[in-house]
Amino acid sequence: MNEPGAAQPETADTGRRLTEIVRTTSLGTWTDAIRDTFVALDIKPAESAPFTGTVRTRRLAHLLAADVLATSQTFDRTGRLASRQPLDLMQIGMVVAGEGELVQDGRTCALRPGDFAIYESARPFTWHLRPEWHLRVFTWPRESIPLSETRSQQLTARTVRADSAVGQLISPLLSGILTHERDVSSGGAIRLADEIAELAITAALEEGDPGDPDSRAQEFRETILRYIDAHIDDADLTPQQIAQAFFISPRTLHRLFARFGETVATTIRLRRLQACRQAMLSPQNAHQPLTDIASRFGFADLAVFSRAFKAMYGVSPSRYRELNR
Repeated sequence: MNEPGAAQPETADTGRRLTEIVRTTSLGTWTDAIRDTFVALDIKPAESAPFTGTVRTRRLAHLLAADVLATSQTFDRTGRLASRQPLDLMQIGMVVAGEGELVQDGRTCALRPGDFAIYESARPFTWHLRPEWHLRVFTWPRESIPLSETRSQQLTARTVRADSAVGQLISPLLSGILTHERDVSSGGAIRLADEIAELAITAALEEGDPGDPDSRAQEFRETILRYIDAHIDDADLTPQQIAQAFFISPRTLHRLFARFGETVATTIRLRRLQACRQAMLSPQNAHQPLTDIASRFGFADLAVFSRAFKAMYGVSPSRYRELNR
């Protein structure tokens, strides 16, 4: 039997995806459960009510989705915790019930049911959640997100409203990760995890002021990124070629990307790696040599491709393919 207040782990196999549940009335156990699921946080519950908390998790490839329900409290990722226990994650918090307030990077945003916002664990943040609340948290390894730190600092703690144009599309999609009963293939799960992150970033971008020069610059950058994606199989794609396509000077192009803490060459390289990874996961390429896939997207040297891929994803291309067959 479990002792009173102790965590009560459960597992449920729905659609072949493992769901883990922890319920507790012990603040110490709750603090450990939150740390083990996400990152180390200082947790301060409201003194006026008995404490209860539940966390339920499901995984979709490298995306961890969690339902978190509890009584009023504050979660604080202090600078001390971020430096002493570093873990670099991109996260989305979506309020399902109650109300929340997220603070990061000099901004504070309020969230009501259906609203969501982006935050990152490498920098301090604070969540205030009340009264009886339900938060859905979606977590990606930061290295899987092709977004510079400078740009991410401009997107955090911005409320995406449930009734906004993008919120009406994306909020149900996020909820569906935890409520959908069916499983998907390992390759499909990886692609979905990537696409959901991209959609969330797009939603945060939409919250910017259209009249803001940064927003106009970002819109132009997004247009250029679409051009890069459309020509990613061109081994000769260069910043000079891109600048010529948009009738701007190479210097203007480089300044545009530098504005968001990026370089054009690095961006092309990252998107080539993403294209290779997606091609490796496609069933129609199951028997295609890695050399052919790499060369298709601009990597003439397999050794160079292998080093770049491992630096980006933590494993060699051959091992990655083996793990996701």
